[in-house]
Amino acid sequence: MTLDPIAHAALSNAALNSPHPNAKPLRIAVWLGDARLDDTRMQSALNHAQTDVSKLQQLMACRVLLNVEDKPLIDEPSDEPTLVALITDQLAHIAQKQLVEIRFDHQQQVRCLYLLDGLLAAQLHLHAEAYISALTQTQAQANEALCDIEIKNCANRAFALAKRNPAQAVNCYADAGNLASQLNVLAQAVEALSHRSLKGIEPMLDATDAVQLAEQHAELRAEKPVKNAENSYWFTKPHQARVLSLNLLGNLLGKAPQAQTAQSLILTQGTRLIAQPLLNTNRLFIPISGNEFESLTLKLSQLIDSLDLSVKQPDTDWLSIQGSDWFERYQAQDKLALVLMAGSLEELMQEAKAMRAYIEKTQQTPAPTPSANLAFKTPAGSYFTASPLGDTGLTFVYPGVGTVYPNMFSDLHGYFPALYRELEREGDLAAMLQAEAIYQSAAYAKSAVDVKDAAEMSLSQLAISGVGASYLFSKLLTRVFTIQPQLALGYSMGEAAMWASLDIWQTPHALINATQNSAIFNQEISGPLLAVRRDWQLSEDAPLAWNSFLVRASRAEINTLLTDFPRVYLAIEQGDTCILAGCEASCLQLLKRLNKRGIASNKVTAMHTSPSQSQHSAIQGFYTLGLKANAYETQVRFISAAQQSTVSIDSQSIAKSIADTFCAPLNFTGLINTAYHQGARLFVEVGADRQTSTLIDKIGRQLELGVDGIQTQEQPILAMACNAKGSDTITSLLKCLAQLISHRVPLSLAPLMPQSAAQSVTHSATIHADKNAAKTIASHSANACALGHFSNVFQEGEPL
Repeated sequence: MTLDPIAHAALSNAALNSPHPNAKPLRIAVWLGDARLDDTRMQSALNHAQTDVSKLQQLMACRVLLNVEDKPLIDEPSDEPTLVALITDQLAHIAQKQLVEIRFDHQQQVRCLYLLDGLLAAQLHLHAEAYISALTQTQAQANEALCDIEIKNCANRAFALAKRNPAQAVNCYADAGNLASQLNVLAQAVEALSHRSLKGIEPMLDATDAVQLAEQHAELRAEKPVKNAENSYWFTKPHQARVLSLNLLGNLLGKAPQAQTAQSLILTQGTRLIAQPLLNTNRLFIPISGNEFESLTLKLSQLIDSLDLSVKQPDTDWLSIQGSDWFERYQAQDKLALVLMAGSLEELMQEAKAMRAYIEKTQQTPAPTPSANLAFKTPAGSYFTASPLGDTGLTFVYPGVGTVYPNMFSDLHGYFPALYRELEREGDLAAMLQAEAIYQSAAYAKSAVDVKDAAEMSLSQLAISGVGASYLFSKLLTRVFTIQPQLALGYSMGEAAMWASLDIWQTPHALINATQNSAIFNQEISGPLLAVRRDWQLSEDAPLAWNSFLVRASRAEINTLLTDFPRVYLAIEQGDTCILAGCEASCLQLLKRLNKRGIASNKVTAMHTSPSQSQHSAIQGFYTLGLKANAYETQVRFISAAQQSTVSIDSQSIAKSIADTFCAPLNFTGLINTAYHQGARLFVEVGADRQTSTLIDKIGRQLELGVDGIQTQEQPILAMACNAKGSDTITSLLKCLAQLISHRVPLSLAPLMPQSAAQSVTHSATIHADKNAAKTIASHSANACALGHFSNVFQEGEPL
């Protein structure tokens, strides 16, 4: 293909000459499609577009359509255009407000790229997945091969054209291959920006310069990436857009020097967010409600019958058709509810049959006491209780330090991208989660920082990331699923997380920098332990080996020995275990006297010990923060370990309760007892992993027994966690939601509902485009009736 003179001049000016200082960057909106003419998706997109549908139909009818075949590189003609040349040749169409659709075959899969003027996209309220801001290309002259400097200059010219700082971009390198391959690489880059994740382009992130890429072929590079991006979030600094520099180096190996090319494209993030569905064929979740046992068993029988038919017809999209129907039949006001979870239709049938058998048995032998333990619960997550606790005693529990773990819930952002965008706007999300220490992401490949285990993190890092994890899950539960707790409490430093997460403090993000630079958390009660040294009258350079140990022993057993070990403290009492802290050697001697084995935490913190009392006023001042204007209107009752009554909603009372808790031994057993007597029954741990849930369950069983060890008529308690280390993030969340649904806690099922195949069908006529109507690498006006691809790209995203 030969470029027309105007396009060739534009390309030459962009790629070979110094950019004009007043030149405006390109702003080409980009979307992806899969070239499947799916009527329902198209009609759904039409319904959601917040603009005149006729304008969108006209845009599709007049689009420019190109086809690119996936030819072997050796068969490509010598004048085969590069990606930059192809897009540059379409700039005139884009400037004339035309939509350009580029279909390409890659590895026997047909995909599409859609290009449109960014201003027109904004006027039509179409949220782009990404924007192309600059295009540059360098080609070898005569018989001279491209040198490293020329390749780097190509990228630098692209940054200059885009008016972007190279230091703020993620650099991506790839062997260009044929034109279809280049388009596929561009599609991967667009997906990385729209999904806010570098996972898809991970193999292209390890080449730090062009020379390295030239020396190593693409297949070799893909085997040895510098960093494993996992699926973690692409963190950026506050109010800074994601920028990706896509560098395609073509024909550097095995080709004549004059055929060598280097291309650079600067891409920036768009405003369209693509959320992965929470449910799929391998993650099924079916809620069923009713007012009587008979109603539940009848519906279970109906479900089993429909599953039996579907198993015999495996091509049926059961989830989007039958699954969505069960969500529509679910009634939040019904007295009883169950949830079935499974990894396949066959497993779902087994779960349904087991559930039906349990309910039928329950009808015949009703429980003698209203125990929450009398519930049906399977390893897959299916759950039913005949005695719902309701939401009147719903309590959010915030764990203490040390629960965070490497790459925790790293895939969560893919399912809730809008929530992550909100959190980004509210503060520094990366700092809040201590991302550089927690996430092994290619976004940080420029540094030598590796992920850390909790034991390697400082107390300030643990405090910040622990509060950040709780803050994230609090917003997920309250904003996305509209779950509203009635009470809240915290384990140790979890009390600070409680106030930060439930809309009481006006600027909770200010605590991030304050904690990082706090002498309290970095020097006094951690690190060199200056508060301990003063209390023990030790010099700053005297050796001090501090540790804490979890031991299965009662407070009475430990207290009888503490007088013999003045440098050992009973820091925390929690059910049938306690935590000792202090001089490591003395702790080991005490454990030997107890004839008990202790589990070392290897964390250096003097919280909940007598030396920390010297920091009471400093801690109180640290947490004396301004409150939100509507904080006093909260319906949540906050419980502190430092007092029997709920905490008053004012800055001084909150700060004092936190300081009182931090500077005194923590009686977590007493805290749960206090919460129980104030009405707490259903405890949901909000944060990383499950630190407190097991403890609360044990304490709860003690509460249910009288002094004689016999079951009382007291209403039971139940504890659950919304996250668990080592388990699938979404499955753990769904298991928690399943229990809440069965206990009749009001929540929104909208984020869970699968798309029904019959949903939002209001447009009756859809005519398909003929894929073969487009000539290979030849533009023309598409058929006026070709609207099918509209569904793949023009779905309204979250507004800015």
